[in-house]
Amino acid sequence: MNERAARDVMVVRALETSDDAREIWSDADRLWAGRAAAEDVGEAAAEHAFLHRRAAFVLERIGKRHPAFIASTRARSLRDWIVPVIAVGAFVVGVAGVDLGPAHRINLLAPPVLALLAWNLAVYVALLGGLLVTRHVAAPTRVGPLRRSVIGWMRDVARPMRPSGTPVALSTAMARFAAEWSALAAPLWRARAVALLHLGAATLAVGAIAGLYLRGIALEYRAGWQSTFLDAADVERILRVVLAPGAWLTGIAIPDAAHLRMIGGGGDGENAARWIHLYAGTILLVVIVPRAALAISAWIAERRQQRTFPITLADPYFQGLLRGWRQGTARIAAVAYSYDVPKLNAEGIVKLMTRALQSSVDVQWLPVTAYGADDLPALPASLTAVIVVFNLAATPERETYGAFARALAAGTADATPVVTIVVTIVDTSDFVERFGGEPRRIAERQETWQRTLAAAGLDPVFARLANPDLARDGAALAARLART
Repeated sequence: MNERAARDVMVVRALETSDDAREIWSDADRLWAGRAAAEDVGEAAAEHAFLHRRAAFVLERIGKRHPAFIASTRARSLRDWIVPVIAVGAFVVGVAGVDLGPAHRINLLAPPVLALLAWNLAVYVALLGGLLVTRHVAAPTRVGPLRRSVIGWMRDVARPMRPSGTPVALSTAMARFAAEWSALAAPLWRARAVALLHLGAATLAVGAIAGLYLRGIALEYRAGWQSTFLDAADVERILRVVLAPGAWLTGIAIPDAAHLRMIGGGGDGENAARWIHLYAGTILLVVIVPRAALAISAWIAERRQQRTFPITLADPYFQGLLRGWRQGTARIAAVAYSYDVPKLNAEGIVKLMTRALQSSVDVQWLPVTAYGADDLPALPASLTAVIVVFNLAATPERETYGAFARALAAGTADATPVVTIVVTIVDTSDFVERFGGEPRRIAERQETWQRTLAAAGLDPVFARLANPDLARDGAALAARLART
């Protein structure tokens, strides 16, 4: 999944996980998006392709309803124009930085380009040290203030805002997306910042060389040296080390101590052409070439991350969408134990399963199992899950209710079971309607049922099926399905 696709998917994820009340994006909308994407990509498509196509459908429809939200998620970073600005600015600074003043005299021991070389060598040492540390120690990447500022320019997330009239769900979704995308895209932003910094350093060095040669055309530079502590032999040894790359590249020999003695002190020195060539060659090999290579390496890393964005599909949200895509309409078998489930409550099961599975569902009700019956129901083929429904108003008994659910979960029916996902729901509708003014009594009864079913290895969902809390109960049911 590339960066653009990942961004769309994460925007939709933030929206759908923030809108628990389905204020912005209903269950019907979600089912439509899944069906439309499945039809568009086909059964043989990759998982990433399905998720991206579904996200595109969602954003298209949401964009018509709430265009401001879509606009806020499309915030552009400064990257589009900051790269040429940095490159041109660094070049100009390099050209201006080698202005040697009205004397036009180059001190061989202290030219501006020598500081440029020293700075870049220090950067290389720091980069090498950081690489060795992170390779041997699992330490977090340290980001300096300059790189942190550049990373800020690379950010493509708008600051979460909530203008008046914006639904809470949308502002929450925007804030969630900003936080999640910032964490996910941080490595990509770092790669872009690194590439930009290396590009800036290379163009700065190019500007320094250009500045020397441009001024040298119209002005005569004189080269010499002065030192309180060094003699000509010391200066020769220093220059042979510092300018060795330039001497190798240009083929210009570095003068010996006798020659350096002649141009040292307070004399006029000599024409600086040879020294400019030596420094230019050194800068090219020590600064421009390595920095360009580092910039290209960072750019390649950026492109690789941009093409293969690291979204983990193990997230329950994605797993729910993918399960609905692969299976289509989820076939559910529901069986009630010693309980005639009213039609309204049965419809509540459909709503909860639709919410939990994020797909359309077909609930097939099996005959009610009579109290104390030993026979388990025969299960149809190709089921997604089996729902066992109890009534909170009944007195829980481990030997009957618990044994029935445990036996069904263990697959001990006469017919060969075709699913292993068995979820227990305790319908609180009747009991809550009767004792709604006694919350303590309701809690005590739920606790009794919880202990009884826990002893059978079951973790039930308590839901008022006649009027379910889809956000709370749907999330609880989804969690049970994910753990099973």
